[in-house]
Amino acid sequence: MKNIILFGGAFDPIHNGHLNMAFFASKELDADVLFIPAKKSVWKDETAPISDKINMIKLAINGYPRFKIDTFEADRKEDVTYSIETVRHFASIYKDANLYYLIGVDQVNEFHRWKECDEIAKLVKLIFFVRPGFELKQENVERFHMMALKADSTSDAASNQIRDLQSFEAPLEVLDYIIDHHLYAIPKLETYFTEKRFNHSKSVARLAYEIAMANGYKTSGRAYLAGLLHDLGKNVSGESAEKIMKEQFPEYFDMPLWSYHQFIGSYLAKKDFKVVDEEILNAIKYHATGKDNMTDLQKIVYAADKLDPNRGYDSVDLIKAMKNDISGGFLIVLKENIDYIKACGKNVSNMLTDSCIKYYLK
Repeated sequence: MKNIILFGGAFDPIHNGHLNMAFFASKELDADVLFIPAKKSVWKDETAPISDKINMIKLAINGYPRFKIDTFEADRKEDVTYSIETVRHFASIYKDANLYYLIGVDQVNEFHRWKECDEIAKLVKLIFFVRPGFELKQENVERFHMMALKADSTSDAASNQIRDLQSFEAPLEVLDYIIDHHLYAIPKLETYFTEKRFNHSKSVARLAYEIAMANGYKTSGRAYLAGLLHDLGKNVSGESAEKIMKEQFPEYFDMPLWSYHQFIGSYLAKKDFKVVDEEILNAIKYHATGKDNMTDLQKIVYAADKLDPNRGYDSVDLIKAMKNDISGGFLIVLKENIDYIKACGKNVSNMLTDSCIKYYLK
């Protein structure tokens, strides 16, 4: 008998956490997964049009043969579809299949509040993933005969974090779609850039993600977000730039003016976009100059900025070097960049770049 998992939700947007749950549930139960996006969630405020959410799901599940999308809820005239209506619909279609309904662990404790919750539990087998440290309401687990699943790995991704530019843990195609279709916080972000500079930032973000993925970096979305935000301070200059530097980064006030934007960018990311991930903030903070003892994320963003294909020179071999090995590739990129700057007759010396050269090249 065929096994089918019904996976409903806002998917605003779909992210790696959704995909991980669907993948492991499909594997554990030998089941196909139907992603069923809600036109309007009963529990959550949403921001992206349903057409965009559908498009992002299609992009995200491409390449997963057991994943499909069904627009039953999206196609209905009603804005809100209750889960009992969805379950009854699919139960009438797949009469000879074992139907499972995947819910978030947070909804396990709230399930008694769902409309006709007991009827839902009769028509489908409710499944959820165990979250370490989360206190389950066992009364609900027993009453509704729920099945707990354990994933081989977990993801801390959350849709609201993507919408608010706090995390970008989603497939590359979804992230590109969010940028290109100006969803969530992107319209606000775009006001900080010229069109040319924003196109550069998008390109750096994509390259940073690809480098991270090629090296098995576990949270490639962080690389994308750091790349997207790296030039956030580029358009701040003059008295405004000096004021921020004096107040926020007095230790770097004597740095060359061209370097100010990296510090100001990290400041704006935290102040205006509430980015709290110190790894992301520091990758922005040192992307132009480099520094000693850099983290992998800092190396990725430094290199992606220098190797952006849109800069107009052939960076293919250097990109390959970074994708092959972050540390080894970074040494090559750093040396090439320093040699290029010197060949142009520019003064490369400053406290951070000097410490970077001393640490890595001498």
